[in-house]
Amino acid sequence: MIKQFSRCFFYILRVRARWTNLKKYYKIFIFPAIIIIIAGFFSGFRDQSCSQIAENLLKERTKILQQAYYGRIEMDQAEKYLSRIETYPLLSEDIGNLRESNSTDLDMVQSMDFIDVNQESKSFHYVTLNMKIRWHMSGIESDYISDNQYLVILNSTSSGYKLSEFNPKQE
Repeated sequence: MIKQFSRCFFYILRVRARWTNLKKYYKIFIFPAIIIIIAGFFSGFRDQSCSQIAENLLKERTKILQQAYYGRIEMDQAEKYLSRIETYPLLSEDIGNLRESNSTDLDMVQSMDFIDVNQESKSFHYVTLNMKIRWHMSGIESDYISDNQYLVILNSTSSGYKLSEFNPKQE
């Protein structure tokens, strides 16, 4: 019993001696750890604004729909891509339009410029934006430019924001 006690006692002394040595160098370990924690915390505040997210999602949506309409990608693949950036009700509308459309009915979008983007409200999982988009189009007869106002609603999901609604605004 005395032998076990002495082993335990000397073990504690060795651990305490190690801790005493570590106390001398705690600043070397503590300060970098605090800096890493603070940097990790504040890095989340550099996210894109909702207007930038909406612009990127609309550009991606336009690209996918055009590729699908003109046969560059299969309809099933287009539906899969759209489901990554859209949610209902817009997703069901776009899938329905894809299945019913004819590519000869549509003009080609050359580019789109976001003239005015204003966040109207943000509540729960939804962000409402008013957007003015300038569409540079290529029609059968000629190229043209069209400026339109839209109401865009983003839905916050576990994988980020998705387009929920994209409707022309009634003036």
